[in-house]
Amino acid sequence: MNSTRLKWVLLVDDDGTTNMLNKLFLKKLIPDLEIDTVTDGHRALDFIESNINDIDQGSFLLILDIEMPIMDGWQFLEAFDILFRKEEKEKIVIAVLTANGCEEVTYKALSNPRVKECLHKPLSDINFRSIIQAYFYD
Repeated sequence: MNSTRLKWVLLVDDDGTTNMLNKLFLKKLIPDLEIDTVTDGHRALDFIESNINDIDQGSFLLILDIEMPIMDGWQFLEAFDILFRKEEKEKIVIAVLTANGCEEVTYKALSNPRVKECLHKPLSDINFRSIIQAYFYD
C-alpha cells in the first residue's frame, strides 16, 4: 500500500536522452523530487550503498533499464539481492524499463520479488503517475 511520499528517484539507463526525458516527466509531476541518474548497474549499486542510510522506508523509486553495457539490469538485480539486507531492499521500489516489449522479459522481470513494475520505453508522465499512485502518495 502507498504509505510514504515519493521523495527520491534513481534513473538507471545508459541513454542520456531517456534519462533527461524521464527526469522532465517526474519533475512535472513532483517539482521538489530529488532525481539522480547513473548509466550502469555498478554505478547504481554504488549510489545505493552510499545513500542507503538517507533513504526513508518506501520513499525511493529506482527505474532500471534492462539493456545496458558494463552491468545490465539483470546483473544489477542479482547483485542488489546479495549486497543489501532485507530491510534495506524494502526501502526501494524497483520498476524495470525495457525497449523490448516481449512477454518473456516482462515475465522474467516480474518474477523477481523486488520488481514491482515492468515498463516499456518510451515512458510518459502517465506511466510515472500510475507508479506514484500505486506505491506512493503525493
